[in-house]
Amino acid sequence: MRFAAIVIFMRVAFGQQIEVSPAKAVDVGTLLIATRKSTDADLKQSVVLIVHNGREGAIGLIVNHPISGSSYFGGPIPVGIRTLIRAGTAPEQGDPILKGIYMVPRRLSNDTAPVDTARVFVGYVGWSPRQLKDEIARGLWTLRNGDASIVFDAHPDRLWQRLAR
Repeated sequence: MRFAAIVIFMRVAFGQQIEVSPAKAVDVGTLLIATRKSTDADLKQSVVLIVHNGREGAIGLIVNHPISGSSYFGGPIPVGIRTLIRAGTAPEQGDPILKGIYMVPRRLSNDTAPVDTARVFVGYVGWSPRQLKDEIARGLWTLRNGDASIVFDAHPDRLWQRLAR
């Protein structure tokens, strides 16, 4: 009887450890890929690029929901417009997100850095630190290292289907 109790305890303890320990840290440049468990209407089948993560929480931009042209639905929080640019050199007011990708407050027309591609995001996704950890632990997101070719994918509307496999 004692042996059976130890086995059950070990299974429960091991299962809890896996459930609450995300595979890696969520740093700037990390991609969150919604799993099939995600049912939130705004985030379902989304690929989110983390552009800020600090003590107050995390901010991300949905990179696979184009609105028209180079405009994208960045997330359900309708505050501000952010622009991601792909450039060989850092723009004057750009924050580095990934190698060759910078976030600027808006498209800078007077910037001297050559811009290969730009995407404008209306809105963003935000989490408190605990909320994001909880969503990852519940299996709502898988994490992947960000990559410029994913962020500026030529077919963003099919990106989630390719990454969620």
